[in-house]
Amino acid sequence: MMKNLLTVAAAASLLLTACGDAARTGGNTIVSGRLENSSGDTLYLVNVSQRDFIVVDSCVTTEDGSFEFRPTLEYKGFYNIEVGKDPEQFATIILEPEDSVSFNGNAQNLGYTWITTGSEDSKHFEEFNRYFTQYDQKRRPLTTRIDSIQRAFQIQMSMMTDTVAMKKLEKDVIEPLFNATQEKLNLYADTATIWLHSFIEAHPASFANIPALRLLDPYENFQWWEMTINALEKDHKTAPNVVLLRDLVERERPYALGQVVPDIVLNDVNGQPMKLSDTRGSVVLVDFWASWCAPCRQELPNVVSNYKKYKDKGFDVFSVSLDSDKEAWKKAIASDGLTWKWHVSDLMQWQSPVVQLYRFQGIPHTVLIDREGRLIGKNLRGEDLSNKLKEIFESDSSTVK
Repeated sequence: MMKNLLTVAAAASLLLTACGDAARTGGNTIVSGRLENSSGDTLYLVNVSQRDFIVVDSCVTTEDGSFEFRPTLEYKGFYNIEVGKDPEQFATIILEPEDSVSFNGNAQNLGYTWITTGSEDSKHFEEFNRYFTQYDQKRRPLTTRIDSIQRAFQIQMSMMTDTVAMKKLEKDVIEPLFNATQEKLNLYADTATIWLHSFIEAHPASFANIPALRLLDPYENFQWWEMTINALEKDHKTAPNVVLLRDLVERERPYALGQVVPDIVLNDVNGQPMKLSDTRGSVVLVDFWASWCAPCRQELPNVVSNYKKYKDKGFDVFSVSLDSDKEAWKKAIASDGLTWKWHVSDLMQWQSPVVQLYRFQGIPHTVLIDREGRLIGKNLRGEDLSNKLKEIFESDSSTVK
């Protein structure tokens, strides 16, 4: 569990009340119900909406497993119901002040058996959990199969010395098995993405959308992130989960399709500053590379070819080098025929701030932006880059897609 259990237990001892006592009073929220396979268990209601988890109430189940929490809540958020004797047995629900919620489940398998009534958002969260439990059950055999295929191939490779036979095994046996399994995984992932879109659109102001968004890469799904935060802020702008989500949305915004990318201001080979924002009006490939990077140098002829093909139609390249040797950088520019004007570097290699600014861990790394500086592609190389530029400049010369 992501907290100090001793601290939680100590805090809970101050709140502990026997659920079998006379009806509890106080608090502005009620969570009551019954847990199967529970008698005399200490239960904790834990606020997990912030970095530090806080016990907001606790009680002990009666002989038949009944219990009741009566916490005083300040805001809507996520709360765990935890069975104290087994910290792995917990369920997460969504509560807000003045809720009256019924909660039931099996204390020996709480995370997979809980159900609620009285909280619409908890019902949404229950639906989300149920779908992705089933999704994981479908995916797991396929991921296991891919691992088995890879291990089997490695064993076979270690036993073979005939290069031709090895390549034939890979092409005729391993690749078809791997690709067929990967296609099924991709289909499941695509289906899950469609489900998540529909789930969020059905109730954009639900707190259940917050964990759902974490399964949607903002790069291609930013509109659902923004849909949720805008809806949640109408009534719950100061709730910790909403504040954290807004912060995450703003941090992800520059890296999502259709958003304006961060500006880059670095010196050229003559020590003069150049700005990425000064390329506005052109479709620009921001190319992070280095003279010492063999894969970068191998890709550059493709970049050069596309530059020559489309430069008169409004295509340009903004090259950001991770070199430390200025002369090696200048020599590579000349020898590889990189004739565009935009060449910048701070000669700091991986210590360059642009590495963190653009969130990449390896080069070559590319970002394609439109005439207004908005992101329209990432990590496009080889045929993928050529096809994207063809789509932009040959399908409709007046429109950047």
